[in-house]
Amino acid sequence: MTILTPSQRETLLSCADQFGTPTYVYFEETIVRQISTLKEHLSGLPLRLLYAMKANHAVPVMKTMLREGLGIDAVSPAELEYALQLGFPVDRVLFSANNMTDGEMHFATKRGVMLNVGELSRLESFGQAYPGSSVCVRLNGQVGAGHHEHVITAGDKSKFGIPVEQIDAIHDIANRYELTIVGLHQHIGSGIMDTETLWQAISVILDASVSFKDLRFINVGGGLGIPYRPDESSLDMSSFDRLIVEPLKQFIADHPSEDLSIWFEPGRFFTAQSGVLLAHVNTVKEGTVRTFAGTDSGMNHLVRPAMYGSYHHVVNLSNPDGPEKTYDVVGNICESSDFFAKDRAVAELREGDIIGVLDAGAYGMSMTTTYNMRSEPAEVWIESSGDIHLSRPRKSVDEMVADALGSH
Repeated sequence: MTILTPSQRETLLSCADQFGTPTYVYFEETIVRQISTLKEHLSGLPLRLLYAMKANHAVPVMKTMLREGLGIDAVSPAELEYALQLGFPVDRVLFSANNMTDGEMHFATKRGVMLNVGELSRLESFGQAYPGSSVCVRLNGQVGAGHHEHVITAGDKSKFGIPVEQIDAIHDIANRYELTIVGLHQHIGSGIMDTETLWQAISVILDASVSFKDLRFINVGGGLGIPYRPDESSLDMSSFDRLIVEPLKQFIADHPSEDLSIWFEPGRFFTAQSGVLLAHVNTVKEGTVRTFAGTDSGMNHLVRPAMYGSYHHVVNLSNPDGPEKTYDVVGNICESSDFFAKDRAVAELREGDIIGVLDAGAYGMSMTTTYNMRSEPAEVWIESSGDIHLSRPRKSVDEMVADALGSH
């Protein structure tokens, strides 16, 4: 769980005062720190880092990834085009659309990016349309992990990837259409906090890769977790050298492919701890068995608690030293699942207080909706220098209505 410094707390209160609420605030220094941490603990490998931009595609976040030398994992045509227009080179973008359409396949291929194909039928379609081309294949190594069953992206119940048991079929299609399999990809899930589980999955794709002689890279995915709860520890990065880096070095040395590199593609690990959702406490209501603190934000702005039962720490920014009381911290959306925290001890919340929902920099804004015709939050960027910028304003009522009416 992120611990705010007094300076950060004051900065967040200043943002709430200047830009109103609800507002997402991102700290550049946190993202840069996380990138540096992963690079440091993977040093010695022929490495490429991609950013899974589905986690957070705010412009300053993306520009930071570009400046830090990362590539992009894009999963839709709009993500792909957005990354290219921001300046990411085509050779640093991997297009990993799930259940890819013909139109998406042609869209990405015409832009010169590498396709990551996770279905035999799509590999066949790609071969028919682009014989003699290079392609990456997503495997399902049947090892899945994650913080919730809905984010496990491998295993026998997952829709993602081609089962490793079907490798012969992959080779057959590649041979018929003279495709060169230059990359293998896996992704076992999201929010992984156990290095040994990560290595177990990596081991499966490494074993499978030996039958591919022309690989340029093996993409072992992302999914690296961060601690959300006060009692959770961070991912044990000290074990990376022993459990991951050294075995990978030896594997690369023995692999039949030459100049093989290892790719990682985190999203959450880079951005989650950088973000705070600011909201205003509008109502404090004593129920018969619970006290509800109602805010001007809701599940439409941070759906993870409602969707996954995810924990996000809630702090009272404007009354941090108040006595702790127990609340259900809820939103303004007409759904019973609309909450940030249930039965949670928070420094006393008063009407008019500003709360911060922590570790919300990944899968927060990128999963927002305008349900109940409420605007998405504003977004604010805090540079490492301390300079504050409004990167995206929230929409007014008039703008929301104009969008809904369109040309009518």
